[in-house]
Amino acid sequence: MVSQKESAYNELIYIGIGTNLGNRLDNIKVAMKEISSLGIRVIRTSSIYETPAWGFESGDLFLNAVFECESPIKPMDCLKALQFVEKKMGRQKTLKEGYESRIIDLDILLYKDQQISLPELTIPHTYITERQFVIEPMHELTGSFFFHSLKNNFEDLKIKFENPEFPFVVYNPPLVNE
Repeated sequence: MVSQKESAYNELIYIGIGTNLGNRLDNIKVAMKEISSLGIRVIRTSSIYETPAWGFESGDLFLNAVFECESPIKPMDCLKALQFVEKKMGRQKTLKEGYESRIIDLDILLYKDQQISLPELTIPHTYITERQFVIEPMHELTGSFFFHSLKNNFEDLKIKFENPEFPFVVYNPPLVNE
């Protein structure tokens, strides 16, 4: 028999987090608390990696991590919850297209093993296999586990980015163990 706790949290969600403005480590901690307050339980976190900006130029380095979460909410509700947290924390989008520095960025990377293609939401995340700052922490959390929504596991994807100097782990152990 499934316990009430197990049945209440039945969707496995991986959320990518990035920040390059303000107190970056505090931004990640606040985001984790805010996400949890909206019914998305953080089970585990990856280490935190410091990386240069991806897709644009910035003098401010990013801290990036992945949260492994569970929740009964549906993908679009999860997206709305993450956007609410971003706005509450002060994220302001000034560009209509492209990337820019930000206090917080929360992306649904994987939602169970679903595939979704909508104008406002793509799962798996469009660039999940192209960003080393996503692949490294996903590998840390999932190892060689195969997601049917992807063509490779993160252990295989990690090989294309083998570089001992990047990304640099700046915070370990994971936050959820604090």
